[in-house]
Amino acid sequence: MGKFIMVGVDETPESQIALRWAVEAARERGSAVRVVRAYLQESGSWSGLGVEGYVPIPAPVDRYQEELDAAVRFAQDRLGYERGSGWLANLAPADAILAEAAEADMVVVGTRSRNKMSAAVLGSVATSVSAQAPCPVVVVRGERRTGPVVVGTDGSEDSDEAVAFAFEQASASGQPLTVVHFWHPQERHVESAESASESLKNQLAESLAPYEAKHPGVHVKTSLLEGRASAKLVDLSNDASLVVVGSRGRGGVAGLVLGSVSQSLLHHADSPVAVVRRRQS
Repeated sequence: MGKFIMVGVDETPESQIALRWAVEAARERGSAVRVVRAYLQESGSWSGLGVEGYVPIPAPVDRYQEELDAAVRFAQDRLGYERGSGWLANLAPADAILAEAAEADMVVVGTRSRNKMSAAVLGSVATSVSAQAPCPVVVVRGERRTGPVVVGTDGSEDSDEAVAFAFEQASASGQPLTVVHFWHPQERHVESAESASESLKNQLAESLAPYEAKHPGVHVKTSLLEGRASAKLVDLSNDASLVVVGSRGRGGVAGLVLGSVSQSLLHHADSPVAVVRRRQS
């Protein structure tokens, strides 16, 4: 693909799971891996700075470098020397990832298990990166597994880009693809629900035809569902290898915050979640 998959690592087991996910995705796609180990040396904000005799404790940069080197070696051992690189960044993790995200095919970050504490941790890194990165962001929860790639669509431009990414990922991983279109029958008054449903199925089939032609090896299943997209996608994540959504659906303001569906999935999905923002022209 000519670019690379970027993955953020630190000392946590969750980041090592993200690293393994990123390396396997790179192997499937034939791309490289760029590992980022970020830390923030906030020496300018220490309260004791300027006090006579005060010596700030230096950050353990050597340890951070060792963690980065180990992660890069892991990628190189599996992909080849030229396809693994790293950056030790004296920045906050989200800032470091966003600094190079424009050059990446995708960004991969880890997250902790589903509990109240994880929401706060997720909000500081994964949510920020997912909301701002110009490339798809995969938030990994748990070890890589087989199962369908599931993508939610509502006909918006954001979900169109999510569909394109989902086809790419299904093609690369060899997993089937489930495309779920969400709709609200009460919004349509000029035709019956049955007629509207049939019309939407035809429109969905037409919209997917170019992607199916580009990825003929992908087995595609489509589904038309009513109700809350977030709840139904969380349910589907139980058996999925990846759930893909746009950062915002209809009515969203691009480039500000994540939409309710993507936020809900990031906090509650059982599988990894890919958030795909619309490419800005």
